Amino acid sequence: MAKIEKILLNKEIPNLDAFRFQHPITTKYWALGGSSGWLGPNTTNITSCPDGVGSYQHYANGSIYYHPSTGAHEVHGLIRARWTALGWEQSFLGYPLTDETATPGSGGRYNHFQGGSIYWSPSTGAWEIHGAIRAKYSALGWEQSFLGFPLTNETTTPDGIGRYNHFQNGSIYWSPGTGAWEVHGAIRDKWSSLGWERSALGYPLTDEQAVYGGTGRISHFQHGSIYWSATAGSRILKERVKVHVKILEAPVSFTHNEQFAAMQEVYAMAGIQVEWATTENLSLPSLNDVDVGGCTMGTVTAEQITLFGNRNYVGANDMVVYYVRSTVPGYNGCAAYPAGRPGAVVVRSASRWTLGHELGHVLGLQHVSDNNRLMTGLGTFNITNPPPDLIPGEISTMIGSGLSTPL
Repeated sequence: MAKIEKILLNKEIPNLDAFRFQHPITTKYWALGGSSGWLGPNTTNITSCPDGVGSYQHYANGSIYYHPSTGAHEVHGLIRARWTALGWEQSFLGYPLTDETATPGSGGRYNHFQGGSIYWSPSTGAWEIHGAIRAKYSALGWEQSFLGFPLTNETTTPDGIGRYNHFQNGSIYWSPGTGAWEVHGAIRDKWSSLGWERSALGYPLTDEQAVYGGTGRISHFQHGSIYWSATAGSRILKERVKVHVKILEAPVSFTHNEQFAAMQEVYAMAGIQVEWATTENLSLPSLNDVDVGGCTMGTVTAEQITLFGNRNYVGANDMVVYYVRSTVPGYNGCAAYPAGRPGAVVVRSASRWTLGHELGHVLGLQHVSDNNRLMTGLGTFNITNPPPDLIPGEISTMIGSGLSTPL
């Protein structure tokens, strides 16, 4: 130390602190191989950033940026070019938080920054994501999710209110009133064909979800929903029916989920969303085998009156399905209900289509002699073309029943 101080006094080094201290950019540079590394020789000195806090040095093949709160990190290639185009560290992205890093197993690259990220792949190029859209993308699994890599920067929607990023296999849309949600596949295609967020549906309110655990898919929007299944295709849902489940005996042939999934699939043909509102277990042993008389609309038995009196949590225009062991006489279900208590009985051994069929009666539909249709009077186990048909007149009746309400 005495020798160093003697050198300093002889003014061979202008500043002892500079001798003792190596700049973090220099440390990072040498950790990456220095002048013989892939960054190559420097093309600038270490220079202060415009904010007076950070600093940088450019090299033949990239840059290293340093900030006291983030450390020193390199940026290069097309990710650096995108960051440059956005305004370097003065952009909303701020300073880098990582070196350029390989994505897990997908051939891509990324840098995270203070205010977002830039992702690159050979087939998509380099694009930024930030804010609530980036948070959703992260929650889904980044580029390893079904969305893949971004195809756009975050962009303002044509209505001037929201924001979006398109990805290889879908999009994420955000607005102040709805938050950020993904849309993909056939549902996204349908929404796109309608005019995206400028359509009558507005912005998404949910990610795409499975319908009651079945093969159907649904996304909810501000003013409706889009349903899709392989057999029904894409359907716009603008009406809703609310159904409450009361269980005396649980189903044994098809689960509640299977029955509701089937009902949603066929009701989607009418543009109606099926909402399973509540579930309640009832202990009413004397009604497990409920007397339904002739099962005729407008005529009910004392046991039906008692059973249908159980309407906890049920709105006046909501429908209730009561799952029982059997009816007397024996039917798969019965839709005769007391005045002002819309609902139906379904037996535990019913077919997957019985729920939709019986509530179809509650909505005003009559039997037909055609096993291609939901309202076949020949037994729902005999339906031949899932999902069974609803004809235009039946759709009009359902929507006009007073039990279907606009979304």
